[in-house]
Amino acid sequence: MKGSHDDAGSAGPALLVFGTDGRLADWTPAAAALPLLAGRLSAGMPAAELEASLFPSAGPHMVPDRKVLRLAGGGAVWRFDLSASSISANAGPPAVRRMPDPADRLFAAASHDLRQPLAALSLLIGTLDGRLDAGVAEGRVAESRSGQGRDLLHSMAQAVESMRSMVDGHFDLVRLESGLMEPDIRTHAVNGVLMRLALEVAPRFADRGLRFSVMPCSAMVRTDSALLERLLHGLVANALRGTVRGRVLLGCRLRGDRLRVEVWDSGRGLSSQRLAALRTELAKPVGEGGGALGLDLTLVRGLARKLGLGLEVCAEEGRGTVFAVLVPISVEHGAEGADASVQAESTAVASPASDGGTTDISRTRILVIEDDPMVLAALEALLGQWGCSVVGADSYDMAVERLGPAPEHFHLIISDLRLKGAANGIVAIRQIVKLFDRPVPGMILTGDTDPKRLREARLSGYPLLHKPVAPLALRAAVVRLLGHDPL
Repeated sequence: MKGSHDDAGSAGPALLVFGTDGRLADWTPAAAALPLLAGRLSAGMPAAELEASLFPSAGPHMVPDRKVLRLAGGGAVWRFDLSASSISANAGPPAVRRMPDPADRLFAAASHDLRQPLAALSLLIGTLDGRLDAGVAEGRVAESRSGQGRDLLHSMAQAVESMRSMVDGHFDLVRLESGLMEPDIRTHAVNGVLMRLALEVAPRFADRGLRFSVMPCSAMVRTDSALLERLLHGLVANALRGTVRGRVLLGCRLRGDRLRVEVWDSGRGLSSQRLAALRTELAKPVGEGGGALGLDLTLVRGLARKLGLGLEVCAEEGRGTVFAVLVPISVEHGAEGADASVQAESTAVASPASDGGTTDISRTRILVIEDDPMVLAALEALLGQWGCSVVGADSYDMAVERLGPAPEHFHLIISDLRLKGAANGIVAIRQIVKLFDRPVPGMILTGDTDPKRLREARLSGYPLLHKPVAPLALRAAVVRLLGHDPL
């Protein structure tokens, strides 16, 4: 959202960004510099309030022309025309509130809003699958009809996951190529990245009848763990798309001062000519070519360049393909000097295969805090299907109100990161745990893609799952946090 200087005395376009709830989420310095808006903008201000109380009271030439852009997933952006004729000549530039990276926040907000209905769909599909199993067990549904229904549900789940992957990929690629994505280089336990990735993608392999294996690794690396995870996700998604039968393996090898993270697949492989063409495409600068690579590999190439990581590929026709990412090993030894995210990553949930839906979690009391009504209803339905007793709330204040003055003990708290009110999910979990007489584990379930918010979540020490989450992955996380999984 960077632009040329305008007569309002600030750089860039004048934008107001509203979320799906119709409230002001962010604005640019140029918007804050407008005479009518100076000192009157605040986060959470309803769009209707601006319409009703500010604009009708404006005198001639006080407010420039306004265009309203409706976002596909909900919310809106107001853009003001800052031509010299549209602003009072006597209006001096007032104090400006500087907001970092408003464009990045816009992309993150749009991505978050688009992921919410996908999250609800994914959870509801898991609920329907469970009810289909229950119907077969009670003899209400014929076995043949059950098999047909389950095939349909699995196809729906794959479609939702494909939509989510495309949404993530497109938004990440736009942010990368526009320079809005900046790495946060720290020391991390690579095993946390591997386990989070395994938790997310394993159900997709199970639905396709493929094996997905992750080899644990104790190495400490120095990079941006979130961007490394996104890069590896692109490689795994590419391997899944090209593998019809067999397996995909994710593992690491030490190579001098670098860790070689490898993704092996038993797919069709590549001829020597196609392999040479692929290596040429991967060597091109960011922004050039990319059409032949597809979305996943284009994003992989861009992230590798942004992080300064080596990227290699080997393949043999009919025998599969190996992609490798070379990540710097941390010079620190063990866990010494690692930031708090290392401890957070060490609590990463085990692979979903370790549960498989067999562990009994019925009679578990779970508090769910989620401000999206669709996702909250879907979570309540899915957890209820598993026999859990669920109390739902859309904010910290509502959760406290529903718990009452003498709250019964809960076994687990699941919270979205963004919530209504002043408290986010991290604060909500920490404050609610204080109401009980013994510790209660917590989990963050979010569709947020804002790098700063995600870093805050990882540093909190609570396991982090991304929406839309596969029901099997959510179940494995719950099992792990309840202490039923010995791994």
